[in-house]
Amino acid sequence: MGIYLKGNSKIWMMSKCVNGIKYTKSSATSLKTEAKYLYEKWSSKLQEQLKNGNKPCKQVKILTDNSIKPITFAELSQRYLDYAGGRLKSHDRLKSFVNTLNKHFGNKKLGDFNMLTIENMQSDIIKKGLSVAYANRLTAVLKRMFVKAMDWELITEDDLKRIRKVKLLRGEVKRLRYLADDEAERLISNCEPYLKPIVITALNTGMRKSEILNLTWDRVDMLNRVILLDTTKNGERREIPINDNLYGALTGIIRQINVKYVFFNPRTLKPYKDIKKAFSAALGKSHILDFRFHDLRHTFASQLVMKSVDLATVRDLMGHKDIKMTLRYSHLSKTHLKDAVNVLNKKNYYHFTTTNGKEGNAGSVNPLILMEPAIGIEPTTR
Repeated sequence: MGIYLKGNSKIWMMSKCVNGIKYTKSSATSLKTEAKYLYEKWSSKLQEQLKNGNKPCKQVKILTDNSIKPITFAELSQRYLDYAGGRLKSHDRLKSFVNTLNKHFGNKKLGDFNMLTIENMQSDIIKKGLSVAYANRLTAVLKRMFVKAMDWELITEDDLKRIRKVKLLRGEVKRLRYLADDEAERLISNCEPYLKPIVITALNTGMRKSEILNLTWDRVDMLNRVILLDTTKNGERREIPINDNLYGALTGIIRQINVKYVFFNPRTLKPYKDIKKAFSAALGKSHILDFRFHDLRHTFASQLVMKSVDLATVRDLMGHKDIKMTLRYSHLSKTHLKDAVNVLNKKNYYHFTTTNGKEGNAGSVNPLILMEPAIGIEPTTR
């Protein structure tokens, strides 16, 4: 939507979509700069006319039949879910967010959205006692939906600009819960036999629960010690090395020829659908509070960072598409900064001279210290 040249004409055409209805008009000029100015002026006038219920001026051509009605948010929701169904791995979670948004905006026309509309929704969420994080997730989903609506020419650039101005709420608590080494050992020892290799896999690979429960033996290369994941949340292939801990757990699993899954329910010969009850029981026996299965993934990343693995490598192992997602673990390495600089410590690395001309060490240096220049470097004179 905006200005464009039609065919071999040198005259710029103007186009705008309002509530799913497309309007066009000639700018009557061949100058692009002037056409942009005229477009902004015409666009504002058109929106004002439609907002007041007036018919657009005669020069406007409606490129849709009279049976087409302005698009509502409910209609966009259905289109968006249909679009996301075969593309996004988190479709079920997304559907929950979209359904919640529908309760707020179902019959509202897309062209009627503005900052106040969405900010009122955020306020309603907080007033109900729900978290800031939840309000922000809804806002983020809403913004993505309007981006697609723009791609599908259901709204104008101006409509999208209004939505993009809405900011996420401050005060969101970024949860990062992970286990210390002794906690992880305690948890593993208290797991049911069938749950133990599942937890060990999570702790040593950082794989998501769905990736673990749906893992098949053809994706596990025990000879080269690597797990190959073709279907991941971000849609990209991921290779995860099998360390000694995981290798021991996997070799201890009794395989059945007619079952392709690594972890399966022996009664149904299908993957476990829910391990929440058994996992909660293991946490209780281990006296571990405020912990979820997904936090095993955080534990994997956190332990790597605290053991001085660089963030780029952690990103690759976690399958993060953006390094920003990995940076949430970066603060954990600060506790190891002291150890990092201590590797530079050497006896007699520097030779200090005290103000009285006697050689000393860092512990006996006077407030005014003269460091001897390094070999091959002339001291500066003032």
